[in-house]
Amino acid sequence: MQEVRAAVIGTGVMGRKYAQMIAEGKVGALRLTAVVCRSAGAQQWAKDTLPDTVRVCPSADQLYDYAEEFDAVLVVTPHKTHPALVMQAFAHGKHVLCDKPSANALAPALEMNRAAKESGLVFAMMFHQRRYKKYMRLKKLLDDGALGEIKRVQLENSRYFRTWMYHRSGSWRSSWAGEGGGALLNQGQHILDIWQWLFGMPTSIYAVIPYGKYNDFMVDDEATLLMEYPQQRTATFILSTGEGSYTERLEIVGTKGTALLEEDTLTLHTYTPDTETYRRTADCTERQQLTETTTTEQFAPQAEPYPEMLANFADAILHGTPLTAPGVEGVRALELTDAAYLSAWLGEKLTLPLDADRFEQELQKHIQEEQANG
Repeated sequence: MQEVRAAVIGTGVMGRKYAQMIAEGKVGALRLTAVVCRSAGAQQWAKDTLPDTVRVCPSADQLYDYAEEFDAVLVVTPHKTHPALVMQAFAHGKHVLCDKPSANALAPALEMNRAAKESGLVFAMMFHQRRYKKYMRLKKLLDDGALGEIKRVQLENSRYFRTWMYHRSGSWRSSWAGEGGGALLNQGQHILDIWQWLFGMPTSIYAVIPYGKYNDFMVDDEATLLMEYPQQRTATFILSTGEGSYTERLEIVGTKGTALLEEDTLTLHTYTPDTETYRRTADCTERQQLTETTTTEQFAPQAEPYPEMLANFADAILHGTPLTAPGVEGVRALELTDAAYLSAWLGEKLTLPLDADRFEQELQKHIQEEQANG
C-alpha cells in the first residue's frame, strides 16, 4: 500500500478543514475518498468544494456500504458520538484518527480503548499541541532531567475566550446532556493532554469549579485544580474561558532549575549546585553562595500542525511510525476532567484512578437537573 484512503466523518468546522487539507494533497500519503455529511447544507458544501471523486454519504452506516473504498476514518463529530463511531470503524477493520476529546465521559472512552486494543488497528488522537515547539522543548528538558527532581508546577491559561455566540453555535455545546461538560472538556482537553504528557497523572485531585461563572449555563467556564504527585510534588492548574486578558503561563520548579513559559517565551533559571545539595552543604543561611544562570528562548509563532498530525497518522499505518498522540492516551485528559468535575460536585479530594461508574451516576444527576431547569 502506497497511500491511505481516508473518509472524514463529520463536516463541521474542523471536519471541513481536515477534508480540504487531505483533498488538496497537503498531508502526504492520505487521500480523501469519502465524507459523511448529515445536513443538506454540508452535503452541498462537499459537492461544491471537494473533488468529484469524493463520495458524499449522509450517515456513517451508509458510508460502510462502500467499505472497500477506504482504509481509515477521521471522526470529527460531537464528543458524545465518538465512541460509537470509533468502535464501528474498528468493527469494519478501519484505522481511526479521532478528534478530541475521546468521549463525553470516561466510561465510554475506556470501552472505546478496549475495542482499539482488540482490533490491532492504528488509533490516533488529534492532540496537535504536542507538536508545538515550545512544548517539545519542555518535554526534552524534563526527559533529560535538566530541571532535576520536579517539586512544583503551576499553570494559568485564559487563552480560549469564548462568547455566548460560541456557546450557542451548536445545540450540544456547553451542556451536561449534549457535551458532557464545559471548558475542561472542550478547550481544556488540549491543555490537560499537554499537562499529563509532560508530568504524568497525579495521585489525587481537588477542584474548585464555579459552574456558570460567566455564562447562563450549568457547566464550567472556569476551573482551579490542585493536584498531588508522589514525592510531595504539588501542582495547580487554572483554566478560564471568560477573562478578557490572554494568559498562557506554565512554571516548573525543580531542584536543578526553574522553567517559566509565558506564551512563546521560555525563561530558564539553572542552579549550581542543585538546591538539594546546596541546602545540605551551604555554610550560609540563604542563597548567597548559590550560582544562578538565566537564559531566554523565544519561539516563533507556528501554524497549527494539523497537516503533520494527519501525515503522522498515515505514516503509522504505512510504516509503523510511532504516533504523536496514540488514541488510547486520550482517556488521560478525560479522566482528569471527570475527576475534577466529581471533586467539585462532592467537595472532596479524589484519588486516581477515577471510579468511572461513580462519575457516571453523578453526571446523570446533573443532566436531569439541567433539563429540569430548561
